Amino acid sequence: MPFCPKCRYEYREGVALCPDCNEKLVPHLAESSGTENVNDNETPKDWIPLVRLTSLASAEMIIDILRSKGIPAVLLSGTGHFGFTGQMGISSFRPMGGAYTIMISKTSANDAAGEAAAILGDEWEKVRLV
Repeated sequence: MPFCPKCRYEYREGVALCPDCNEKLVPHLAESSGTENVNDNETPKDWIPLVRLTSLASAEMIIDILRSKGIPAVLLSGTGHFGFTGQMGISSFRPMGGAYTIMISKTSANDAAGEAAAILGDEWEKVRLV
């Protein structure tokens, strides 16, 4: 399966160009250390919560945008590995405190907040933590 070297998305055989990035697809991705955008002097104390969301899709979209802009970000899940209750199907149980928290470096707070506000629009004021 081919991959986009920029957004790292996997495509079906036969696709040659990433429609989002306009990058030519490659057969294998280079290994990532995961620390390309991390400041060596930062500790976990230097990270703050940006936003708490109940939608995994929205959280992943914001994470992807932040990382594509060179802003280090981590997604923390409050729902556990198997969703809200570990069961398949619809559940009425929701844990307190929201589901997904995006953590960012303090030094990137203003840039990250601007990107998240642009994506979330009016919802930003309701869910922001910075």
